[in-house]
Amino acid sequence: MQEEVIKTIAGYIALAVPITVAVGNFARIAMEWLNQRHKIKSTVIEQTHNITTHYLDRALDPKVPLAFRHQLLRFLGTPDQGGSRLENWAKSELERVGSIVDETNRAVETAEKELHAAQTAAQVAAAEKKLSEAMQRQRSLMEPPVKPPMTAAALRAGLVTDKDLSGIDMKNENLKRMSLTYRKLIGADFSGSDLSDASLQGCDLRAALFVNANLSRTTFYDADLRGANLEGVTLVSNNFQQSRLEGADFRSASIDGVDFGATYDKTTQWPDGFDPDAAGAVRVDAEHVTEKSSDAKQCSDEVVRTIEMKTE
Repeated sequence: MQEEVIKTIAGYIALAVPITVAVGNFARIAMEWLNQRHKIKSTVIEQTHNITTHYLDRALDPKVPLAFRHQLLRFLGTPDQGGSRLENWAKSELERVGSIVDETNRAVETAEKELHAAQTAAQVAAAEKKLSEAMQRQRSLMEPPVKPPMTAAALRAGLVTDKDLSGIDMKNENLKRMSLTYRKLIGADFSGSDLSDASLQGCDLRAALFVNANLSRTTFYDADLRGANLEGVTLVSNNFQQSRLEGADFRSASIDGVDFGATYDKTTQWPDGFDPDAAGAVRVDAEHVTEKSSDAKQCSDEVVRTIEMKTE
């Protein structure tokens, strides 16, 4: 009996071993599949995060044209359903743009039919005009936007999107309330122009010319004006905070209520009797800083000697 029991048990074990091996193999395959799925999901999440972060940086960048920032903000404002924000946004944009394209194409087809059906000269003329207008709208959808000319009116309207405007000639122009922020304007000539209430925030204005220009309330925050010529300009309530004025020429300038929280050096020229330090400017040439430090140390030494003499 014992021998038969042992043989029976051995038979069951023999049957169980392949099942155990199969279960183990299945478990390994399942784990690998789960790991691959996790990696794919993690990759999708990372890519979505990178796209969103990149778009957010672009949407908040003042250097990016406002129209592009508007589109990026529309994308970011689309609800994210299971990581499909980009897909949902693209579909909505396709519907919006598609309706415009379809309507334009239908207008061309309708005009062509009216032209073929025209029987009188007046009907032909009216149909041809309608077709011409419809085809013009159709072409406008396929052609790139026309770049506006470099004029004072275009600058005032904010239609100039070029980042590098170095050397532009805008002498004696009306540039009131113009906004050119964070642009390269090296050597630009604004002599005699009216830039009141304009903004040149963050612009590179090295060696730019503003001779006799009206700069009342013009913003120069974070601008680089090294070597710029501002002789005879009118400055009223301007913001020069964090700007650079080394080598700038302010001779004969009219200055009233200006915040000069900027840096300057010994080559910066000021109007007669003007105290830049009192206006908030900070001198940065090395010898001046050393001289100031030496004066402070000398003053400190004199104070110490005076105290020692009194103690004695």
